[in-house]
Amino acid sequence: MKLDFSMNPVALRELRQLVRSRVITWCLALFPAILFGFTMLAVSSASHGASPVDMAFGDGIGDKPFVMVSVITGLVACLGIPFYAAMKAILETGRNGPGLEFTTALTPARIVGGRLTAAAILIAAAVASAMPFFMFAYLLRGVPLEQVFLVPFSLFCYGFGLFAVSLVIACRQSHVALRILMTVALFFVTLIAGNIPILAFSSHTSMARAPSYTMLAFWFSTILVAIVVLVRAYCASQLAPRHVDAERPFRHVLMALFLLSALAAIAYPEPWCITWTVIGSILVIQSALSPREMPRAARAAAPKSFIGRLVSFPFSTGATPGVLFAFFIIAVAGITYTFISGNKDHVCTLWACVAEVTFLPVIAGAIMRIEKARESRFRLVGWLIAAYVVAIHFLVLMCELDYHLRANSFALIPCNFPGIVEKPQEHLYTFGIGLIMSVSVAVITSVKPFKGYRRPQ
Repeated sequence: MKLDFSMNPVALRELRQLVRSRVITWCLALFPAILFGFTMLAVSSASHGASPVDMAFGDGIGDKPFVMVSVITGLVACLGIPFYAAMKAILETGRNGPGLEFTTALTPARIVGGRLTAAAILIAAAVASAMPFFMFAYLLRGVPLEQVFLVPFSLFCYGFGLFAVSLVIACRQSHVALRILMTVALFFVTLIAGNIPILAFSSHTSMARAPSYTMLAFWFSTILVAIVVLVRAYCASQLAPRHVDAERPFRHVLMALFLLSALAAIAYPEPWCITWTVIGSILVIQSALSPREMPRAARAAAPKSFIGRLVSFPFSTGATPGVLFAFFIIAVAGITYTFISGNKDHVCTLWACVAEVTFLPVIAGAIMRIEKARESRFRLVGWLIAAYVVAIHFLVLMCELDYHLRANSFALIPCNFPGIVEKPQEHLYTFGIGLIMSVSVAVITSVKPFKGYRRPQ
């Protein structure tokens, strides 16, 4: 069977365009030459002043070349290639006219999978071209053999995961310039903070314990697989036509990951609860400010029994079912954290933060759906709420900073919501009322859509 028919057509098209691009061809050709030059400079710097006896019987000089190769490979595989692939995806989805899901027989899931496959192959090619230099640093001694394989693997996971996150931005239904701005901001933040994981992965002193290699590889693989599966399902739901019940597969995948990750709650209960509470809060905001109504295809898939419809309704496509689904995840994770955490302040802080970030989107989204507002108004309200929250937190941070500077105190609490972190129990009643109102509005506004959640006659 030919390669054309055994490979994803979208991935094959992406790879053909990359091969025909002179810029990519020159970059892939110059990348080994750049690695060779900087590796020789690092070797010359490491061997400067060392005697032949130290070179032959010492600890080795491979650590500096290894760090140099890791940093250069990280900049290319974790920033350069993902940024190029993300910009390409944004420009393609922003073109006028129907997309591949309308002009071909490919499903949105296969389209997203093809883009992920093409990016993974390109990142893997960049990392593979650097492997001879990693091995050369190992032969110079001073670098463990496990690190030679774990560092390239971690760089691949980091770059591929970053591209998957940027693909979520590329597939959103918003203006092309806005998506480009959000992607540039994402990679700018990654560029600032990216040197920390790259240097941490390439530092043999921080990875000197042999058991840590297996655990790091396991967690890198697990997190990467979870991100790719989740991104593929979410992007497919965003690219699907409006008349399709597209969000149901995404919520099925999210619920499966939620249940599978519950095994990790046995060993790491608090991180698991906080992570899923944050994910649920993001889903509440995204669903509450979505103008998407329940399509006819979702009603056609409704079970006949009342219990079956009650269980199936939060998984169907639409804004109201999405809010209920997100609140269910928050409830399970938050209640679990309430019982396992022995610190009442932490519990109050968690619920108060959930109430603060979900109150305005739920209330505003319910009002706009009742008034049948246009889609542009949903986006405008979403940006106004985001600007309001950022402004409030910025003012609180400035006031707190000014207070501590005047008092000659540097006990500044980072990421402090308006007074919640300092005295959480005093704010529990205020934000508790807001959380109860948000849940009540979500339940009340879902009554009418639930009544219409029946198979058409």
